[in-house]
Amino acid sequence: MISLIEIDASGEGCLCDFTFDFYWQHQGSRLNPDNALSGISFRQMVDALKRGETVRIKGDAGGRLGSSLGVDLVKLGGKGGPISGTGKIVVDGNVGKRMGISMLRGAIYVSGRVEPPLGNVVEAETDLTGYRKYISLTDALENRLPVLRPNQQDERGILIADGILRDTVSARNTADREIRVKGDVGMSTGILMRSGLIDVSGSAASNTGVLMRGGKMVIKGRCGDFTGAEMQGGEIFVGGDAGNFACARMVGGSIYAKEGKPLPPAKAQMLSSTEQTAVARALGISPLYAMMYRRLGL
Repeated sequence: MISLIEIDASGEGCLCDFTFDFYWQHQGSRLNPDNALSGISFRQMVDALKRGETVRIKGDAGGRLGSSLGVDLVKLGGKGGPISGTGKIVVDGNVGKRMGISMLRGAIYVSGRVEPPLGNVVEAETDLTGYRKYISLTDALENRLPVLRPNQQDERGILIADGILRDTVSARNTADREIRVKGDVGMSTGILMRSGLIDVSGSAASNTGVLMRGGKMVIKGRCGDFTGAEMQGGEIFVGGDAGNFACARMVGGSIYAKEGKPLPPAKAQMLSSTEQTAVARALGISPLYAMMYRRLGL
């Protein structure tokens, strides 16, 4: 068995992308999994990582490196959970935007710069001289893995305080623990999460809570459009505006916000006294002020 494969790269995107750029949507029009780089196909890169091997990229990697790294994707015939023993990606160069989108297991080592926004990754202490090590934020939360300061792991969960914008924070989380973010978060925060709490002091971009199964999310600022899209369960509390097209294709769950335009059949409803108390507690506001909020949902 080959334990290491090497690729010469010059900024190509979607390397080691377990979704093949969402292949089930484009059916090869954007990315053919059997196209090769340095004689190694995109499919072979992913298969090697699934076997626990190392993929070394010599040169710069483009955007979406390691997307859904370590996920046994249902859309590609898997069971949807983590792949134990996922291998590592080593980059001798720089990496483009959204590295580790929805990443669940494995590790990414980078010798150069990583362009923000990041994906669902956090820096950890490296075991490879000359490289920074990034692991899945969900993996760190579920398995209590140490992270580098100014971020911090404690008994409650993980505090993100480095000011770096991230997409897909807490993707697929199953742990009943917390991620607290000082500042803003990017797109698809809480995607497919099943448990736990995400507490964001700032605002969130579009698709917050997309495909959310359970747990709780508190966004002290505002959200972009499509909050709670295809949401199945859980609660999202928004201090300001939940955006347009909220609750698109929602199946279950609730969004609590001061403003927001739900997409029918979802609608905005007045809060019960119990819900007012929950909103006041989640957002740190007075129960009287909480009366101005609405529940967006079915």
